[in-house]
This record gives sequence, C-alpha cells and structure tokens, in this order.
Amino acid sequence: MLDPQLERIARTLGPSRFPKKLALELCADCNLACSMCHHPEMRRPKGVMPYLLWKKCADEVARVDPDTEIWFSFCGEPLMAPDALITFLRYGTSVGLRSMNVNTNGQLLVPEVAAPLLTSGVGTIVIGIDGFSAPVYASVRVNGDRDVVYRNVEHLLELRQAMQDGPEIQVQFIEMDENEHEMRAFAEHWLERGATVKVRNKLSWGGRLDTPAHQETEERIPCPWALTMMHVFWDGRVPRCSGDVEGEDFEANAWHAPLTEIWGKLGSYRQLHLDRRFDELPERCQDCRDWMSGAAERVREGQLDRLERRRRKRLLPVVVSSEGRSLVAAHPPTPGVPLGPEVPPPAQ
Repeated sequence: MLDPQLERIARTLGPSRFPKKLALELCADCNLACSMCHHPEMRRPKGVMPYLLWKKCADEVARVDPDTEIWFSFCGEPLMAPDALITFLRYGTSVGLRSMNVNTNGQLLVPEVAAPLLTSGVGTIVIGIDGFSAPVYASVRVNGDRDVVYRNVEHLLELRQAMQDGPEIQVQFIEMDENEHEMRAFAEHWLERGATVKVRNKLSWGGRLDTPAHQETEERIPCPWALTMMHVFWDGRVPRCSGDVEGEDFEANAWHAPLTEIWGKLGSYRQLHLDRRFDELPERCQDCRDWMSGAAERVREGQLDRLERRRRKRLLPVVVSSEGRSLVAAHPPTPGVPLGPEVPPPAQ
C-alpha cells in the first residue's frame, strides 16, 4: 500500500519551466564524516564556488523567478567559507531573491559568524544535529563535538529571540536506528528554546547508502527531487539530480549556459518520471530509494504529540528534505577565507 503522503506529493508534481528549488554547493569540503552521508567517499575535486558564478546564477533567478528556494547546501559545509556565505546572501538580497536558506552542521557557527548570518537576508537556517546525548551524537555526526554545536545553536537562538524579525531556526533530526529513541528528548530540548524541529528520513544518495524507507516497486511515484530541484556544484557543473553526487550522468555547466537552458535539457528525463516509464530511467535510478523519502516534518511548540501519533501510523519511519551532512572537530573559521577564485569562467 502506497504511503498516503507519497500519494499527496505525487499529485503536486508536473512539468515546470524552472526548478522550484536550487541547491548551490558553496563549499564542497566538509569538516565531518557523518554516518548517513556519502561525503566521506566523494571522489570529485573540492573547492569554493567563485563569487562571479554565484552572481550569474543569482541574477538569472532574480529575473526568472525570485521566489525560487535557494539552498546553500549539497555536498559540503558552507560555514567552512563563512565570508563567502555572508557575501553571497547579501548579494542575493540586493537583487531581490526572496528565499535564501542555509544548511549547516553548526560546528563552526561561532558568535562572530552567527550575528552577521542572522542579518544577511537568510530566510531559514537548518542545523543538522541528529542526537541528544553525546554518545549518540558522536556515532552519527562523526568528528563532531556535541557540546560545541549545542552551545553554538543555543547562542544563535538567543540572538534571534532578541531580534524583532529574522530567519527561522530549524534543528534537524534524521531518524535512524542509532538515534530514534532520543527523538522526543531532542525535540523537547529545542522546542523549549524556540527552535523549529525538523524530522526527516535518511536518504540513500542515489542508492549509495542503505535506508529504512520501503515501498513496493509497482507503487513507485515520480521522483520529487528530480522534478523540483536543480543542483549546481561549486565549479559550475550541474548533475542530473541529487543522487548523481559525482556528476557522472549529465554534462552541463552553469558557467556556460543559463540555468533555464540546462533545466530544459533535463526535461526529457523528468518526463520519463511523469509518464511513469521508470524502466527507461538511467541505471542509477533503478537502485535509488530517495523517491520514497517523502517530505520533512516540521515541529513547532505544542505539536510534538501530534507528530508522534502521525508517525506511528506511517508506513515509512519518517520523511525527508535534501541534505545530510557531517561534523568535525570544533575550531573557529579561518579569518579571511577566500570568496572563491576571481577568475574568468573555464573554457568550453
């Protein structure tokens, strides 16, 4: 039996001239090696997105659809380049982008970064934590320090509460066997401090990782990731979808072509999904289970009991969004981290 939530999601999917969400890999390096993330095995080169590439993308989004959700996330930790992140957000605000959001593991969210981030124009800050106790946190967010991230996020929330207006702060809990028994304690801790709790399912990252999500193949729905989201690597390359983390399945580069043109070239792939011709999809799609993951649960004050009742009725343990990051030893950001090389686009 198909999960009712997947049925509802499937009814929202259709053709589009531009992605609803754009994930930009500001920095491809990460300071953690999380258990639920493919990043420790990533083979492609790593670097920081040049400011000129971001400007090119931001200008196009502002012209075509300024309501597009921009996510500074994908295969890296954006706060490893904090100066670039703040500069990118401020430029996006200046050209009229209405939804810019950040995913971080929070290890580098020190006070000197938190304050300018809150006033940068960012709409949502999602901090991936996934554990309440130190042992559970360490088993999931490998190389991270539980006390450091808790201290950083609690300070961020204090700063946010002192502001009249500002971004929503979400703390993320990816439910797994290792941590599911801590979900309520985790949620209660952060709800008391004014955060929104985001609960989601573990991703397979294009079939690379095992996940608890399960649906029968004959119940498959078009992939929400493929139909709604575009990703841009730090060097401008555009993968076919979020499961193509090495950029092996599609050749396009945001330096060389408009995002609208690249999205259009992926139209035949999206149509295979919409027509449910799943056996004609690329090989990677055959093993990918991310279409099963659903949508994230966002819990606010007074909603925790209702969430638990809903989740007990679900066929899937929980639902998802699009991330999965890692954490490493705490250290303050290096002053003057470059914004990315100020070089012309690579030759075609």
